[in-house]
Amino acid sequence: MSDEAGSVAVRLWRDRAQLREEERNDAQARLRIAQEKVAILMAENERLEAENARLRALQAPDESVAQAETDLQMEALRGALLPLIAQPMGRLNA
Repeated sequence: MSDEAGSVAVRLWRDRAQLREEERNDAQARLRIAQEKVAILMAENERLEAENARLRALQAPDESVAQAETDLQMEALRGALLPLIAQPMGRLNA
């Protein structure tokens, strides 16, 4: 009976060891998958950050460029309005 009990204990021990090994292997596989997903997400995050920076640069042009464009538009508007203001009132109604 002692041999039989010993062999049962050995089988149980081996089964438990095998289960622990399978659980460890599964955990390692899940870890590898998670690491791959993290790497993919980090790369995507870097791409999105670069795209955001590019879009911000397009949305908010350099202040000096914006001011120069405004000055040009104001000068064009002034050039178009001055002749109208200088005309005698009779010519506007004609």
